Amino acid sequence: MTGSPLICFYKDKFIRSENFEVVRQPVDQNLSDFLQKIKTEHPDQLKIVQVNFESGHSDFFKNQKSLYPQLDAKVYLIHEHTQLTKLPAPVASLELNPFKVLQTRSAFLEKIHYIQSEIAKGRLYQVNFTSAFVSDISNGQKKLNQTAENLFLNLAQKFTGHYPALLPDQDFSLLCFSPELFLRGQGNTLTAQPIKGSTHAQLVSTSDLLNSQKEEAELSMIVDLLRNDLNSVESKCSARVTRHRELLDLNYIQHTYSEIQLDSTKCLSQILPIVLPAGSISGCPKLESLKLISEIETYKRQAYTGVLGWWKNNEFELNVTIRNFVRTESDLIYNAGCGIVYDSNPLNEWHELLAKTGQLKVQYE
Repeated sequence: MTGSPLICFYKDKFIRSENFEVVRQPVDQNLSDFLQKIKTEHPDQLKIVQVNFESGHSDFFKNQKSLYPQLDAKVYLIHEHTQLTKLPAPVASLELNPFKVLQTRSAFLEKIHYIQSEIAKGRLYQVNFTSAFVSDISNGQKKLNQTAENLFLNLAQKFTGHYPALLPDQDFSLLCFSPELFLRGQGNTLTAQPIKGSTHAQLVSTSDLLNSQKEEAELSMIVDLLRNDLNSVESKCSARVTRHRELLDLNYIQHTYSEIQLDSTKCLSQILPIVLPAGSISGCPKLESLKLISEIETYKRQAYTGVLGWWKNNEFELNVTIRNFVRTESDLIYNAGCGIVYDSNPLNEWHELLAKTGQLKVQYE
């Protein structure tokens, strides 16, 4: 997978680089120390950070399977880059092979019932439940003869997101089209914009989404969780909600989102270990939701629902790494998930899961 350029959102533009260096987090070093070392050695350099969902909680997920080899975190040091005002058009068209859900429909519904039974016992209030999808791209005529860059540019036309990135690695490429801002550090202000509440844009009206009490309760719960996470960063300041339940229309799917802000002078290495993983893709309470996720999900999420984005000096902008693909030599892997609460309709959650695959051809049992 080496030889591919790196592409990443950067403020209101994009950067493209063919001259970069990848620094991986050592297995015996925690995330805070790793990022602080990078900051000390490369303070003024533009950097791209990518952190896995399991970072800092690997013991919870030691019995889950990995779909590709990867350490918890890495940083791309950008030596040279060009800026793009928009992503270019792909040089060749794309037709993807079908994707297979790595669990049956009946198993998915059964696990939602189990989540709801745990909520009824008082164990937790909400949990994000996800599934992996895999497409074979290595078999004869089905082989995907596409560079990672052209694949990324093709998929960017299907998946609208404000925070896209193409990150190459030794054995795979990560292609992300995230619509969700995890955390932005600008000046002395931290900003988070969690997304909760989803509907297929062609099946349900905007008013139905905005008037849904279930979706409102779910988003409000995550807003409270993120406020608590941010308040843990600064003991003398309180996080404030600056937007609540506004509409995010991505053409193929609609969401609602909120915005929380906090005044802080701390740096990324101090902040990130406190607030990871994102509350919108874990659950509430966070630690208990992580334990439940380790029980019901067969595969590690790895890059999916982690974070990635740019970092320079004391400014940074990180997405929640959703709507992403991982391309290995043999497979194209996609993930999607749903927020489950006590009054969730399991069948509706299944349809939401499929809606988040956009125009992919999905096969399931």
